[in-house]
Amino acid sequence: MSTSVVKAVYAERVEALEGVKIMLQDSTVTVEGPLGKLSKDFSHTGLRLVLEDNALRILCFKKGKRFKALVGMVAKLVKNMMEGVLHGYMVKLKIVYSHFPVTVKYDKSRNTVSIHNFMGEKSPRVFEVPFKNVDISVSGQDIIVTGLDKNEVTQVAAIFELATKIKDKDPRIHIDGIYVVEKGLWRREA
Repeated sequence: MSTSVVKAVYAERVEALEGVKIMLQDSTVTVEGPLGKLSKDFSHTGLRLVLEDNALRILCFKKGKRFKALVGMVAKLVKNMMEGVLHGYMVKLKIVYSHFPVTVKYDKSRNTVSIHNFMGEKSPRVFEVPFKNVDISVSGQDIIVTGLDKNEVTQVAAIFELATKIKDKDPRIHIDGIYVVEKGLWRREA
């Protein structure tokens, strides 16, 4: 009888950054750092995750470019989680208008954002922020979205842009809206 060892077709190793601790339970990766804690479940990927020496190994036993991309995606998501608990993420948005002054109000207790007087509309455009761990600050014409999870922060910024999308008008003339002007790390130590 021959015993054969199945070798991983694609494998990637993600080293923990200094000051970050990685924990693994089944397929849920938890990353803990100075700013907080993030968890993400990767059970839907079908990959094998192994924790060894504060480094995460991502293994795939199937061939194909789809599985190679999946290994790379999971590795990048874990790296983003580590950067998030170390520094956090930030997106700056700018309110732009040509005639009607737009005001944005964020109600933290109800977790809703209302955009008033957009294109002279009488009723405000209101949307609920789908994530509790994202902080929004509005000062004048600037909106700053901050948080630990990169996906959540950029998703909220995209919701701001989509809430002020103008349809059926020439975009070269009607420039009113809320636009992303800067993305990056929130608390970067020099």
